This record gives sequence, C-alpha cells and structure tokens, in this order.
Amino acid sequence: MTRNPPATFFALTAALALASASYAGSHLWAFNEVFSNPDGTVQFIELHVATNANQEIFLQGKKIKSAATGKQFTFPVNLQGQTGFKYLLLATPAFAALPGAPTPDFILPSNFFGTAGDTLTYHVYDTWVIGARQLPTDCVSSLNRNLSVTVNTPRNYPGVQGSVVACPPCAADVDGSGTVDASDIAVLLGAWGTADDSADVSGDGTVDASDLAIVLGGWGACS
Repeated sequence: MTRNPPATFFALTAALALASASYAGSHLWAFNEVFSNPDGTVQFIELHVATNANQEIFLQGKKIKSAATGKQFTFPVNLQGQTGFKYLLLATPAFAALPGAPTPDFILPSNFFGTAGDTLTYHVYDTWVIGARQLPTDCVSSLNRNLSVTVNTPRNYPGVQGSVVACPPCAADVDGSGTVDASDIAVLLGAWGTADDSADVSGDGTVDASDLAIVLGGWGACS
C-alpha cells in the first residue's frame, strides 16, 4: 500500500526551498560609489555586498539602468566564487585606460549615467536617486552611497582597489605656465565664486572647491 507523504513533508520542503533561495541569488548587491569626469567619458559604478552572503552570483540577465540617459547594461554572465563583502566595478573604456585604475569587471558605454543628476536602478533590487549637483565632476572625487564626497576608491571583484585622476595633467595649469603651482591657486582664488571660464577647470559653471581639487591633483610640472 502506497502512502502519501504527510503535509509536514511538503511544508518542510517549501521551507528549505525558501531558505535556499534567500542564500543564493543576486538581491544583496547594492550601489556603493559612482564617479564621473565632466564630459562623462570617464565613469564608474561600484556595487557592494555588505554582508557575508556568499552566493550572490546569479547576475546574468539582470540590468543596471540610467533614467537620465536611457542607457542600460545587462550582465552577460553569472559570477564565480564567494561574494560576501565583495565589490563589483563597472566602468567606461576611458576609465580602464587611466593609470591607477583597477581592471573593471564589466565595461559600460561612455556617458552611461547623467552628471547633472540621475536615478540608477539595479534590476528590482536597488535604486539610487542622485540629486542635481550631488555628483562631483572634479576628476578626483566620487559620490558615495551615504552622499559623502571623497577621493575615488574604485574596487573590483578580485579585491584590487585604486584611484584615478580623470583630467589631463595640464587641465590644472590655469595660468598656462607649464607648471601647476601656487600661482594657479592664486588665479582660482581671484575668480572664486564666479563663472570665469578661464578658471572653471571642472566646467561646472562656478569656480569653487571642485576646481581647487583638480589643481591640487595635478600639482607639479605638466607632462
């Protein structure tokens, strides 16, 4: 005589399936850091798993979208290895070519997201609304998820971290002397708070701290 499995068997099976799904997926990846130069050719997006969840590997087919530009990126493959506390680096080709840049895990098209504000989405799992003028474009600073602005620290899936300067060295040579030095800072201070194109190195419409950051980042003789 064949007996049907008890109801508790099906309940246990369902519970195990749900538990398995909660530990294997891709839902714990979240936006962590973004960076762009003024014209959007050098950009990166960094995602992070903030827990010890080691099975967040099923990215294939998931998308990252920009509301401002309408562009989207589809992950072509799943990940390999453990994902706990890991980072993912998606970046443009011009970023990948810069000294100090860790190798991107995935390549984005240039001008992937808007520099004047955007809403980035990762599948249905994460959304980041970046307000107008929140994203720095001084070629050295990035925007973190807690909205702090710091020197960029891109990190890829293997764990390699770097930092880049995304403007040509002589973009900081405001006075055209061939050297980025105190005289360039003097020019900036003289035009501080204005829209003086000759001193607005970052191209954001105002001579301010973003321009000072570029000058300091390019300090020394132009190459």
